[in-house]
Amino acid sequence: MAYVSLGAQRYKVERAWTQADVGSITSVAVLSDGRIAALLRRPASVLVLTPDGQVSARWPLDDMLCPHHISARPQGGVLVTDVDGHQVVALDGQGHEQWRLGMPEQPRWQEPFNHPTHAIECVGGGLWVSDGYGNTVVHRFDPQRQWLAALGAPGPGPLQFSTPHMLAGAADGSVWVADRENNRVQHLDVQGRYLGELRPLYKPMAVAVQTDGSVLVSDQTASLSRFDPDSGILLGRCRVQGVYGHGLTTALDGRIYIAEMLPDCLTCLQPV
Repeated sequence: MAYVSLGAQRYKVERAWTQADVGSITSVAVLSDGRIAALLRRPASVLVLTPDGQVSARWPLDDMLCPHHISARPQGGVLVTDVDGHQVVALDGQGHEQWRLGMPEQPRWQEPFNHPTHAIECVGGGLWVSDGYGNTVVHRFDPQRQWLAALGAPGPGPLQFSTPHMLAGAADGSVWVADRENNRVQHLDVQGRYLGELRPLYKPMAVAVQTDGSVLVSDQTASLSRFDPDSGILLGRCRVQGVYGHGLTTALDGRIYIAEMLPDCLTCLQPV
């Protein structure tokens, strides 16, 4: 059994945490009821697991071309981005579709959507979407899913992006954006204004916020880093077992789940 640390906190590494088949895993989220949702690309589906790794349900995503990232909704269910279908789909706690945004046959330059990567619902009910494989922006929507703004432009400066790859919402309503090829994570306030950024990183893939507010980032070194959200100071770092820690989420009990690629695996870091 391997052990790692992120600063003062040690973790037991439970690689292949579940015996369920999670081949083609791309992302992971902890649902509001404590179950774990693994997003699979082939077949396109959400595999729902109990906290001890047993299969609870499978929600098919038959019309999705390429599921990319998943996030838990505060009231239950998930948001899933279809990176090649140019859409965001919301499912309830039983896997039934509630709504979708985007037009699969009409990708739009710097408007919703052009290969979106991730979507989250934040404090107050607003929706944020990183539109990162075709566009170079992050979109804000109001609680009624009306488009408010496309934040950003191509480039390396503040509020500019290369590949905005994943988002994480903080308790104060601010948002962290993994700006992959710019080798950083940008921090935006509730209105989308630039607050700062986290470095050093190398092509950050995924970002998550722990219950104490600290920010976790997996990148292509491949490592998992923990940052202080206020100072941006690096608090600790450990190795990710796969080539990519493509998806990342945290649970209330302190567990960290990583959707690893090459080889595909769902890893759990258990606090000890």
